[in-house]
Amino acid sequence: MDAPASIQTLEAVWADYYALWAAWLRDSNQRLPDAALAAQELELLAARYELGALLRGLPDALDDDDAFAVRNLRTSLPDLDVWVPAFDGIDFGDGGDALLPEEPEAAALRREVLDAFTSAASSMRVGRERLHRLTLQERLAREEDPAVRRELFDALRTLGEVVDGDGGETSPYRRLLQSSAARWARDGSPIDANAAGLGIEPSSVERMLRSVMRAFRELAIGPDLVEPWDYRYLAGGLGRRLDELVPRERLLEINALHLSSLGADPARLGVEYDIFPRPGRPNITVAFTFALELPPRQPDGGFGAARSQVFATYEIGSLGNLEELLHESGHAIQDAAVRVRPLLAATPSSHGAFWEAFADVLGKDAVEPAFLAHNLGASVSPREATIARYGGVMLDCAWTLFEIELHRHPSRRPNDVWAEIMERSLGVRGHPEWSWWATRTQLIDGPGYMANYALGAVMVAAVRARIRELRGDWSTGDPGWYAFVSDHLLQWSGAREPSDILREFLGGPLTADALLEEIQSGAA
Repeated sequence: MDAPASIQTLEAVWADYYALWAAWLRDSNQRLPDAALAAQELELLAARYELGALLRGLPDALDDDDAFAVRNLRTSLPDLDVWVPAFDGIDFGDGGDALLPEEPEAAALRREVLDAFTSAASSMRVGRERLHRLTLQERLAREEDPAVRRELFDALRTLGEVVDGDGGETSPYRRLLQSSAARWARDGSPIDANAAGLGIEPSSVERMLRSVMRAFRELAIGPDLVEPWDYRYLAGGLGRRLDELVPRERLLEINALHLSSLGADPARLGVEYDIFPRPGRPNITVAFTFALELPPRQPDGGFGAARSQVFATYEIGSLGNLEELLHESGHAIQDAAVRVRPLLAATPSSHGAFWEAFADVLGKDAVEPAFLAHNLGASVSPREATIARYGGVMLDCAWTLFEIELHRHPSRRPNDVWAEIMERSLGVRGHPEWSWWATRTQLIDGPGYMANYALGAVMVAAVRARIRELRGDWSTGDPGWYAFVSDHLLQWSGAREPSDILREFLGGPLTADALLEEIQSGAA
């Protein structure tokens, strides 16, 4: 049966709204003139209001397929608001603000803190130098002198001051925490929702992540505590050895060659890259990828590949930047694989861990010994590769535990919570006297989002192990790889639950067994 006219109109307006949103996001990160951006924002607002009005005016009786598609769109809308600009003082009309995710005062503070963070992260002072946050963190992994590492790490205090102030009850972060904790108490934890979405029992998340962190500590750190300014250096041994083999000029070359060898040529899929600094271009403090359109309908009634844009700021080449670039390309090929109607192409927040994680199924190729031998001519041991692969993931696990505890007990001092987690689970000295946890924008504009990376590592290890079991290793190429993962994991977007997709693909429930086995085998 054909969809009613109201659903067809909703689908068309949703596609228009998404295209406006994608254009605004692209242009705002390419420093379009303010007047042009303002005009786009008003168009976006109008489309947003029309979309809300259509949702409210839908008939009560819809067939099962349309009802499911509409529910999918409704649950996906809050994720879009992360990127939608503020329209303070504009009347949304009857019920138009029903699409907004947070009280205006808290939303305004969130934007204010995020803007201050972005500004500080783009110009961090170390002696006479001004460094981008990502460049500074890369240096922490390469700097041989512990005293210089301490100086570099101390530069991050600026971010802590922006996000947490003096750490007291009036700190910006603690005020934001009150808002998100109330929302979690009312609507449920997004971390629990994402765990359940992957088929993981939410009550097991903390135990699972602590066990993973302890296993990594045994492999990489040992019984004594290390200083936080030394942790990235400890985890960055492989990068220090191989970074010079990945100059900035080779990032796109290696990325394109690897994707093409997997049947996912980025040029053929319409993936665009804007990843290098240039005059007049704003620094991108966190790399990200977005689809420029919803899957376009084809003459035969099916859907084609959606084009994507990758944004980042790579001032230098490095193994870490190559891994991140492959991760973002993983998101781009996800977008291109989706083959569902527009209302189902939206991704609900409960699917976030699945979609974030898949990008690392590709991204983690960058630290596979066979990939490194093939692309860089380098010989790498399993222990080196395992530490490089999971050093950053352990911080994601720590941030997840941090947010779980603080949203459960929002009156606690964040520095104390962070120090406990780092010392007890990872073996890093806590230094509760300052807010060195405050280095990720997701803690500001996406409470709970960091869990997507931590839970995703569990999924990535399991999925990579299963692909290897079914097809063998793809580190040096497998032309059928992309078609295989598209058919088995990616084509459905919001049309299927990730837990069902994973259970079917893995042949059973998702567990941390593959991840623990991988970490423990690194010591063999």
